Amino acid sequence: MENMNMAQETASLRNAINENVWLHFYQMDRAQNAEMAPIMARGEGSKIWDTEGKEYIDALAGLFCVNVGYGRREIAEAMMAQLEQIHYVSTFSFPNVPGTVLSDRLAKLMPTGPDSRVFFVSGGSEAVESALKLAKSYHRRRGDNNRYKTISRRTAYHGTTMGALAVNGLTPIRNEFGPLVPGARHVPPPYQYRCQYCADQGACSLECADEVERLIEFEGPETVAAVIMEPVQNAGGAITASDAYYKKIRDLCDEHGILLIMDEVICGFGRLGSWFGADFYNVKPDIMTIAKGLTSAYAPLGAAVATAEVAEPFTGEGKDPFMHGITFGGHPVSCAAALANLDIMERENLVQRSADMGAYFKNKLEDSIGNHQNVGDIRGAGLFLGVELVKDQDTKEPITEENLVGWLSDELLRRGVICRADDRLEPVIQLSPPLNIPQEDIDYIVDTVSDVLDEMKKRN
Repeated sequence: MENMNMAQETASLRNAINENVWLHFYQMDRAQNAEMAPIMARGEGSKIWDTEGKEYIDALAGLFCVNVGYGRREIAEAMMAQLEQIHYVSTFSFPNVPGTVLSDRLAKLMPTGPDSRVFFVSGGSEAVESALKLAKSYHRRRGDNNRYKTISRRTAYHGTTMGALAVNGLTPIRNEFGPLVPGARHVPPPYQYRCQYCADQGACSLECADEVERLIEFEGPETVAAVIMEPVQNAGGAITASDAYYKKIRDLCDEHGILLIMDEVICGFGRLGSWFGADFYNVKPDIMTIAKGLTSAYAPLGAAVATAEVAEPFTGEGKDPFMHGITFGGHPVSCAAALANLDIMERENLVQRSADMGAYFKNKLEDSIGNHQNVGDIRGAGLFLGVELVKDQDTKEPITEENLVGWLSDELLRRGVICRADDRLEPVIQLSPPLNIPQEDIDYIVDTVSDVLDEMKKRN
């Protein structure tokens, strides 16, 4: 009888999916295929189970966000305790206890400095939107009314609200919603594997950073408000830069009075094997955007975090407020979740674990598939890795097979591994599991990726 009831419930859910559910960035006709769109029901550690009881290793940490893993009762209890005290306080009018404690804790942790100001929002897109508005408003408060332009990187993803969409470098996502917020300019990413300047030199020539300098000069430095970059770029597959690259970007911003925004929505909270990507590259941003790993996705929360210098025109005595707000920004229950999440990260030393297990993961991939004909590059930092696929390893000839990334994702899912295959630059398998993933789960992921690549080779 129990199995019959479960089957009936699953059938009812599937009917609602077919008629009512609208997933994000998803072709909804695929949702009618139960094998390719399983209904997820339960999670523990680095694994999740669907309504049919099938087990999966989540090699994407939800969406690069479940950093401390699934099933953390400590976080649920902290949220429940806060619900019993007060479930909502409007940050348009009042501070709240967990939001205040969290602001202080973050300021002491983040590279923007202990006197940073934390502007809470609901998630990553809102954090980027807020950072862009803050940068433009900051310059206006200082009398630089012509600074409205932004510089970001091609193929980079920064969110989907209209300001964030403008700085996105993904043309297919941008084109459907134009005209966008004016002033967004884009430069090439530091994509050394296929860099037009230094791919064959064995080291970065910094020409990609010189492109930023040339663009600033072309546009006029007095018109540029901010440069926004992910420390390690997600879209394109964990694209890393060099310390020298970010030093030059920081120096350019300082020279021309431009604010540097580091988008740490994915890279923050241990993903790279350091607390933040800015720490990883030893650079101090003017503004940072955070979300995802801030609560490990147990509740929606993000923030734009500004240095005291950037916040001063809005927070000094008699200053007009920052004219921006989000109803659920700094939600007390979300802030309670974040505090419990940080407790777990510190107690279990998950930042160092990300560095250690990330090195193990990358070495295991290189040993297993590094010489595979169709593997061009294995890159990333910490537990944020990408495997770029090619038609031929020696020539770097791109794969042109249509619908390849869909086939890859489906094959990995059938074998119980959830990750992302993407082709926003070239085809790449993205791997970004919870920071507490056990070694045996990493071994299974690598073996599964190897098996699927062998199947792919037979298709060519």
